[in-house]
Amino acid sequence: MNELKRPKILCIQPPVYDFALYDLFFKPYGLLRIAGRLKQQGFEIEFLNALDYQEPNTLAVKGLPRRRANGTGKFHRQRAQLPPGIQAIPRHYSRYGILPEVFAQQVAKAQPDMVLITSQMTYWYQGLAEAVRVVRKAHPAVPVVVGGIYATLMPQHCRNVTGADEVVIGEGLSQLPELFEKYKLTAAKEPDSNISAVPTLCGGSETWGDAGVVRLNVGCPYRCSYCASAIIEPRFLRGEYQQVWEQILYMHRKFGTVHFAFYDDALLLHKEELLLPLLELVIRSKLSLRFYTPNAVHMHFIDLETAKLMRAAGFQEVRIGYESADEQFHRRQDGKYTPDEVPRALKALKAAGFPAESIILYVLAGLPRQRASEVEASLREVEPFDVRVSLAEYSPVPQTALWQESVAAARFPIAEEPLYHNNSFFPMEWEGFTRGQLEALKRKTLNY
Repeated sequence: MNELKRPKILCIQPPVYDFALYDLFFKPYGLLRIAGRLKQQGFEIEFLNALDYQEPNTLAVKGLPRRRANGTGKFHRQRAQLPPGIQAIPRHYSRYGILPEVFAQQVAKAQPDMVLITSQMTYWYQGLAEAVRVVRKAHPAVPVVVGGIYATLMPQHCRNVTGADEVVIGEGLSQLPELFEKYKLTAAKEPDSNISAVPTLCGGSETWGDAGVVRLNVGCPYRCSYCASAIIEPRFLRGEYQQVWEQILYMHRKFGTVHFAFYDDALLLHKEELLLPLLELVIRSKLSLRFYTPNAVHMHFIDLETAKLMRAAGFQEVRIGYESADEQFHRRQDGKYTPDEVPRALKALKAAGFPAESIILYVLAGLPRQRASEVEASLREVEPFDVRVSLAEYSPVPQTALWQESVAAARFPIAEEPLYHNNSFFPMEWEGFTRGQLEALKRKTLNY
């Protein structure tokens, strides 16, 4: 390789195959973070977003999908078939993203020295396999590295299905130097030793200038039985609120971005040293910024002071992991809060000026052997709170505390076929909780 040539890394967000897909600030944060670090080290970075709803050739054929001003909305989609042998359900299955031929053309046009492809949900592996297949056809001699959530939770399945050269488990930045050495790629600069810090800038942010994603901390200290956060990132690492503020300012000044979603799994933890100082910077700036919490926050840490600062800084909503009104549920599954904390937290949010429709409580439904009556009781309990309620349908997640119980209770072979992890299949359906009951409960939440 010419010593003057900077190694070129092609980073890919693959298309998605699913029954439904909505862009609720959906960004490949981990891959953006890696791309930003590699760019700082002197690598040439090209980012290919197969979910780009603004791609011109796809727009010419499909038109613009319905989008909202805050950067959320729908993606382009095409009807697709479930793989042979997969049990059909009465819902349409689709491929979401730019046209397949356009995706193939963009991959072929690139001239990478290595390809990094991210993965998200375990049941989205078809899009990942497609991306690897397209790269292999266009660049058969180029090493393909796959990482992300699916790769971490089901590495052997990922190797078997994609045939990628490398499958990275867990945090990717620390493992890339060894891979670069293996494939004889040399960075122009020494890597930053502080690889765990939240990055100031995310490489490729210009691809998603309509909305930004930021993260104040990494990981979550809670060990909820149904969540994979602690598996993806076992440590809880505090970030630097000044760095996050610089990232927000960068995107605002460069792209005019005003909508930002926090990707934290524990945003309010250590809030006095982290979130609250950041909110004070936002308030003092007098910028008209808007903030969102798609991952939800922990009710335990909400008080009047915090709620007032969130409102004054521009938070447009507060999504809360309520999960269940059953105290025994929280003792068994997450230990996140006690029932007496709920009215206090909601009262604080409303006193701070949050309208009822901007407060969303997630109620978890469809856990193994959970009864519909338990979820219905939770809905009755929250009705007097006069806030929005969203039914969060459970998807079994490999390696979590509930995984083996889910495997035993599932009506599909979820250990062998990740497509059945998709909550659209309602894999935990049983006589105590039928699909009909689930649909009735979903309709009930629409009235809140």
